Amino acid sequence: GEFKLGQGTWYWDINGVYSVNSAKQVMTGNINAARLAQALGPVSECTGECVPFNIFGGLGTITPEMLAYVSFVQRDRSSQELGDISANLSGSLFDLPGGPLGVAIGYEYRHQFGSFDPDPVVAAGLSSDIPALPSRGSFNVHEVYGELNAPLLRDTPFFNLLEASFAARYSDYSTSGSKATMKAGLSWKPVEDLRLRGTWAQGFRAPSIGELYGALSRFDGAASGIVDPCSDLNAVTNQTTRTVCLAQGVPANGSYIASGTGFGLLTGGNRDLKPETSVSWVLGGVYSAGWARNSGFAQALSLEVDYYTIKVDDAIGVPDPNVLVDSCYNRGDALACSAFSRTASGAIAQVRGTLQNLSTIRSEGIDVTFNYRSPPVWGGSFGLSVSNNFLLNYSIEVPTTTGTLTTHYEGTETGSPQAYPRYKGTAVLDFSSNSFNASLTGRYISNVTEPAANAYNVMDSILYLDAQIGFSPSFLNDAFTVTLGVNNLLGTRAPDCLSCGSFDPTTYDMPDQFGYARVAVKF
Repeated sequence: GEFKLGQGTWYWDINGVYSVNSAKQVMTGNINAARLAQALGPVSECTGECVPFNIFGGLGTITPEMLAYVSFVQRDRSSQELGDISANLSGSLFDLPGGPLGVAIGYEYRHQFGSFDPDPVVAAGLSSDIPALPSRGSFNVHEVYGELNAPLLRDTPFFNLLEASFAARYSDYSTSGSKATMKAGLSWKPVEDLRLRGTWAQGFRAPSIGELYGALSRFDGAASGIVDPCSDLNAVTNQTTRTVCLAQGVPANGSYIASGTGFGLLTGGNRDLKPETSVSWVLGGVYSAGWARNSGFAQALSLEVDYYTIKVDDAIGVPDPNVLVDSCYNRGDALACSAFSRTASGAIAQVRGTLQNLSTIRSEGIDVTFNYRSPPVWGGSFGLSVSNNFLLNYSIEVPTTTGTLTTHYEGTETGSPQAYPRYKGTAVLDFSSNSFNASLTGRYISNVTEPAANAYNVMDSILYLDAQIGFSPSFLNDAFTVTLGVNNLLGTRAPDCLSCGSFDPTTYDMPDQFGYARVAVKF
């Protein structure tokens, strides 16, 4: 609703949201290890419904009855619940030289709950899959916030517009405590076509339910290509490595030799996690060419450039296995070494990598966006939009007992999986009219390198092409829109990622084309 107060109009709203999501996951083909052990054991102990399992009889000797006994249908369940209430009020207080001073205030209460219940066989660690345990948890948060928009000057020499903005938010989490964050920005248009702007902001992110309460599970991919530094100890010349290996129980006679590369990383939630905090700066500007619009050359022509730098403290994440190995076995860091445990033979039994507030993340880059819209032609118009990101720095600083270890990730693939290409660009060429639109999109990702065993895997740069057409029949009053499209039109194959198992799905598309059709109806 709205109401009058003084010379202005104030607007208010109250909102309530409640949502529940429940999921059931069914998988076939899994093996019950306890039943398999019984079926493979002495025949005298395979009684009742047990079917002896013969793995040495040659082709065709494993019968459906054998498989039926040792296999099981895995049934997992998960659920999420959200309750949210918010109230907002906005309006203007009084006039400034550039216009009315706008203000907005609000309050929000949010409650979230999540749970995961794996199949009992999986929870018991008897499946052929990675073990997982039940987990559940919840939190609630109270937040109050306010914003000010202050147009300081307008339509004066060198100040076509000068505008300041301020914002503040206070958050109180039942799990993570309370925190106040601030934001300030300044926008200046010396002339009509040019806007310069800058923003400073604090950030606050409380740990999610999964990060707090997620059960331990093994993740092998992150450390799949790492060579155990303690393998064949007689050949190890680094004295720090030898000392650490011997202290962890690796036989001094060199009898332990790793059977391969990699190890399992045990990760999961941590109820002692602190919130992440951040400080960011964004400086940039937009040039919108008024002369182009007036010349008949374009309906719109603009260039936008922004420089950003972000620092995140107490960043939540899984310790990088490469960093753990380097810190422990090359630097002798006791904190990193505490993550490793070994068997009597010297082999790595377990590496604990539970979520931690383990680092400071620094990110720096430049975003450049170009937009063009042609004058009317053929009943419509052509457009070109090009968006670019140049990653100048992405580094993670991890504290150690001897100082700080900084690792730079720009231009690399971590295999978590996560890639940090130095350049990413998207270009869209389109034509649109009242009843028809078509577009061709190019997505470019520069090459990255992946640390692998004793070498580097170069993942080449890649270009994807997407195509889309849409129709809105005028005789149906544009009430229906039919859209057809194909992503990865050329079927470009993603580069191989050794530590990902195949390719990095967070950065690259699935192999081959992906087609879709969409119908939209307006009432």
